Amino acid sequence: GSGTVRKNSNETPPPPPAPGNPSPTQMPINRAFSTKEDRMWFRKKKQDNGAGSRASDRADREDSPDFDLIESLQHAATEGGLGPEDLFLSILFDPVGTEAAKDRSNVLVGNGRIVTDWHVASLRSLFRGDRRPPPDSEMEHYPAAYAPFFHRIEYNVYRYCRTMDLNPIDAEFVDLYSQMRRRPDGRSLGALHDVIWQSAALALGRRPWSEAEYTAIFGQLARSARHFKIGPVSRNYIAYVRGEMSSFE
Repeated sequence: GSGTVRKNSNETPPPPPAPGNPSPTQMPINRAFSTKEDRMWFRKKKQDNGAGSRASDRADREDSPDFDLIESLQHAATEGGLGPEDLFLSILFDPVGTEAAKDRSNVLVGNGRIVTDWHVASLRSLFRGDRRPPPDSEMEHYPAAYAPFFHRIEYNVYRYCRTMDLNPIDAEFVDLYSQMRRRPDGRSLGALHDVIWQSAALALGRRPWSEAEYTAIFGQLARSARHFKIGPVSRNYIAYVRGEMSSFE
């Protein structure tokens, strides 16, 4: 349940044990991300998109350290002794690297040393406000106000695929992002879908996002994956994400 705390005394998460070495616990691996790196990602996006990239005046608030945690996430963080800046998604793997069985509604968040459970009943329960997003013609340039949300999704996709040695086809990403847009709380389509769902939950829990903004973000992600799709088995989107995210490693 929400507030269960797992602590690790090391400064960074330990690597998984070698295959065959038993371990009584499953552990989060891959490091957390900082707000500074969010800004770096946005600046890279802005450079890549050229002069046409600009922020929405209606929601230009994300390139700052300010947070507005939803009540349930604030409670989980307080019980875990974590500040808002410590809340990053932890993905658990067993000692041989296989993904741990889990309920996606049990979201594990922390800073790599302390991990706490946050229960999320649904994504829809996390929508806040009625702010309208920019039009699609602006969203395709990843406006500054929305860059951290995009980043949370794509970086955790990168982490998961890297660790599990996956190379999903573009069509799978089109389907997953389209499903997230149309049916935020639709049935799970698999582990990658669950990682995307939990990433969206944490983005929604950290700062207020309206349902319309959420829909626009996943609409843009689906269009991005579709842009890279040049055949039934093309894998260009994940190659693009790897190229964008590996610069932070």
